[in-house]
Amino acid sequence: MIPVPTSCRERLQPRDFEFITRTLSGGERGATFLAELFKEPDSLAVVLDQDKLLRALLELPAPLSISPELYFYVIVRRSLKDAGIDDLEIADYVAATLADHAGGSASRRESDRMPDAEFTYHVDIIERMIDASSTERFFLEVECGNRFLVLTGLFPNFLTRRAARRGAPGLDYYEGVARHAFLVAGRHPLAEEFAVREVYRRLGDCFSETRRALNRMAEERMFLGA
Repeated sequence: MIPVPTSCRERLQPRDFEFITRTLSGGERGATFLAELFKEPDSLAVVLDQDKLLRALLELPAPLSISPELYFYVIVRRSLKDAGIDDLEIADYVAATLADHAGGSASRRESDRMPDAEFTYHVDIIERMIDASSTERFFLEVECGNRFLVLTGLFPNFLTRRAARRGAPGLDYYEGVARHAFLVAGRHPLAEEFAVREVYRRLGDCFSETRRALNRMAEERMFLGA
């Protein structure tokens, strides 16, 4: 089964902390102070919210020098905050989902996994739920929610064009599919085991706002061209 995404903040790599330190420290004393902040989750979250870090990340000539986890956490967190969604857990989960989808290529300006190539597989997930066991259905709901989170968040124009050309369901339909998937998965007993019950509930409740924030992020900060 597809694993449930984990926290980006918990998956940051040494190169990420080196980049953060170079960007924010201002010298040896500052580097020592930051090293202490990195040890505490709450303090690390404050560090990752710094405007200077976002600017430095967006201006990187070669963003592959940092991990997809740092890249997506910083831009997702800021994009959601700009939209009035000041929820660290939602930002962390959404960022982890996008980082997993990126497969290590967070720096690209055009996706080499365009939605046309994967769309049929997205729809097949829904069909596979019909005969799935309870456990299988949980993981399928998670996969469905995650995949349509990426699709509606980063590639809304693809869905709009597809609906116009083929009379297929539009963006609102797939937004509803993703929202429903997260809410259903959040009620499953396995949601407690994976510690996602509350984040799925909250993400389901604000999915429309989250999707629109990701649309703006993709257009203004990622330039996916899809």
